Amino acid sequence: MRFAPFLALLAALPAQTAEIRGVWVARDGLTSRGQIQTTLDRLQAANINLVAVNVWSRGYTLWPSDVLQSAGGVRQDPGFIGRDPLQEFLTEAHRRGIQVEAWFEYGFMACWSGWFPGNTGNGPVLTAHPDWAAMDQSGNTRVADGNGGYFTWFAHEHPAAQQFLIDLTTELVDRYDVDGVQWDRIRYPSLAFGYDPTTIARYRAAHNNQSPPANTNNPAWKRWRADGLNAFALQLAQAIRARRSTVAITNAPVPADTAYNSYLQDWPQWLVAGAVDFVYPQIYRTTIADYTSLLNLNLSRVRTQDRARFAPGIRAISGTPTADVLAMVALNRQLNLPGSVFWYAEGLYDDLPSLAAQYYQQPASVPPRPVNWRPAPTIVDDADPAVAFVGAWNTVTGTAWHQGAARTLPAGQPPTAAATFPLAPTEAGLWRVLLHAPSGASFSTAAPVHVHHAAGSTRVHIDLTAPGSAGWRELATVWLDPALGPASVQVLVATQGSVIADGAMLLRSRQRGGAAGHFGAGTNGSLGVPGIGLSGNGAPGGRLELQVHSVPAGSAAITVLGVQGSLVPALGGTLYVVPAATELRVADARGVAASTLLVPFSPTLAGLSVFAQGLLLDPLVPAGAAWTQAVSAVLQ
Repeated sequence: MRFAPFLALLAALPAQTAEIRGVWVARDGLTSRGQIQTTLDRLQAANINLVAVNVWSRGYTLWPSDVLQSAGGVRQDPGFIGRDPLQEFLTEAHRRGIQVEAWFEYGFMACWSGWFPGNTGNGPVLTAHPDWAAMDQSGNTRVADGNGGYFTWFAHEHPAAQQFLIDLTTELVDRYDVDGVQWDRIRYPSLAFGYDPTTIARYRAAHNNQSPPANTNNPAWKRWRADGLNAFALQLAQAIRARRSTVAITNAPVPADTAYNSYLQDWPQWLVAGAVDFVYPQIYRTTIADYTSLLNLNLSRVRTQDRARFAPGIRAISGTPTADVLAMVALNRQLNLPGSVFWYAEGLYDDLPSLAAQYYQQPASVPPRPVNWRPAPTIVDDADPAVAFVGAWNTVTGTAWHQGAARTLPAGQPPTAAATFPLAPTEAGLWRVLLHAPSGASFSTAAPVHVHHAAGSTRVHIDLTAPGSAGWRELATVWLDPALGPASVQVLVATQGSVIADGAMLLRSRQRGGAAGHFGAGTNGSLGVPGIGLSGNGAPGGRLELQVHSVPAGSAAITVLGVQGSLVPALGGTLYVVPAATELRVADARGVAASTLLVPFSPTLAGLSVFAQGLLLDPLVPAGAAWTQAVSAVLQ
């Protein structure tokens, strides 16, 4: 009761217009897309604006990872095979205006014995690279989990292990439209570790061939190991910023002074060095009195100017009364801290109504982002009069459909049958294009969808029968400009099964990619003028998807790539590209010859224009070949 007058005073303060209102979502919140939607609906209703979602846990990535495949022979967490929960989460969060940080929960932890540890018990990566394992003085590599199991850790000083973790992170930043990266466990499991061969060798090299002290609490030995973690934190941050400078880099460290004295985690120095943009220290206490004491201690360990990057972590699980959770938020505001982050979503639900009623009454932007960083999506429903229908479309109703109704088209309709959704961008930039489509056994396994955009058209075939995939489905990421008019999504008739026209959406992407367009004219092939489409994020380290389509199935198509334009007559048409490389592809059963251009990671490529054109080898036309238009994109 003694805090009641204090809380009443703070509740009367003006609402925050920029404030971190964050929450962690662990792997138990990702079991299905429906659960993701339910979680985010509840958070959105309480004006939560930032979610840190688990992406690296128990020794596996939750997204399909080429880096994990290369290092450990597996591509993804066994519990999420067949799904990409990160992409699902980004779609659902961003369309609600919620920003997403990719939370690398396990950090330097490589395995948990309770989750597919493999025949060595050390997880996939340490099975493939046993020399990457952290060790204590006795050569032990296992850390008890408190429940009869154990964890294994990567050796913190092993260059290859460090590079693997950095590569995991940059792969995610290149591929996914995340707003931030939150790295966990940049720390040792205890002072007992640091005696693996690699760490010993590196210590000896820096200390005239002397071995590390046997006393694990030796001040100089502690300082040397902590400095190594400081260097890694900065190296990781530099690698992320080189990829995309707008990605926020955060960490939720152990509270001072336990962080350094027990885990060699010198996180105040990360703020000084610029290795993080924000810290969310784990001020996990169940009463406001204990919280206040620990918060003041932690604030005393950082410079005054760094308080603007200090958003305390609040324990909002069972055992912390709602009144105390509210008091903690109030105290953070009183101290002019940038916000609060709650551990974790499943435990916060009982506090959300009170938070929304007393402190989060209005939406707030995430500092220092502009208010339109994640603007509201552009959604066109099938009932919109701007949607054009050709063919015998049927209206269906039900709770699974966007706004309760949709149109379906059975197979057997004329090839001109289609539903066309116009999508107008509000600004020039990269946009994610999505289609809303429930699933069902009577629908097509290969519903044809065409996305028409500034750089041609991109063709996608969607399995409308796949269970668990219903909802907003990613079609492409494309560059759009209002000055060039709207894009469109066109749903066409399938050869078998019904197709669905339910809704289309544009979501603003914050990945890097410059202006794209198409130009010139193609020539006639046996199926008409073949088309070309260029999509993806054109950035160093990113990937561009090229498609040549309207190609007879099984026919060959050559993609011509270059960095200069051309106007050379060739094969009855015009070559618009000075060839620097070519790639031969065979069209699939749907008449698409696709290829991926992995843009090398080199900052010097920024500003370079890439040109592409397709050449269909077609013996049924006089020239023996047919050209597509040309497309171009600026790498940024």
